[in-house]
Amino acid sequence: MSADWPELTIGQLARRTGLATSAIRYYERVGLLPPAERVSGQRRYREDAVARLAFIGAAQHAGFTLAEIRGLAARAEDARELATPMRELSARKLPEVHAAIERAQAMRAWLEVASGCDCGSTADCTLFPQPGDPASHLPLHTTPGSGCRRATSKVEAGDVR
Repeated sequence: MSADWPELTIGQLARRTGLATSAIRYYERVGLLPPAERVSGQRRYREDAVARLAFIGAAQHAGFTLAEIRGLAARAEDARELATPMRELSARKLPEVHAAIERAQAMRAWLEVASGCDCGSTADCTLFPQPGDPASHLPLHTTPGSGCRRATSKVEAGDVR
């Protein structure tokens, strides 16, 4: 058998990469993985398909879309120049990641307060905005350990004059 003869079946490729065969077929269908050669009707992949699928997986874990991955893969193969598009795409992605981290931190803080909530209704709870509350997409109350019950009197609210 020749060194560049396609020797991996789709099942073997799936086992080597930890992917489902359906994912491999999908990547092939959307152009992320070159079409497999057929031997007696059976898909056969070259060894470099393992590296290509590892590249796709790493890029997905970094948050790149399949379209972005396709662009990176094309540049890496055609021009042998991955650094420039990788830097540009990463620079565009970083603000998205920072925003996602901020949302996750706000969610965690809200859930930490909510895990100790003993309010009887949403009207009693500062975790849920009420009419007249300042408009915000973030929870009104996210301080763990201080409770979330809405003050019901001026004394409770600290407005004693």
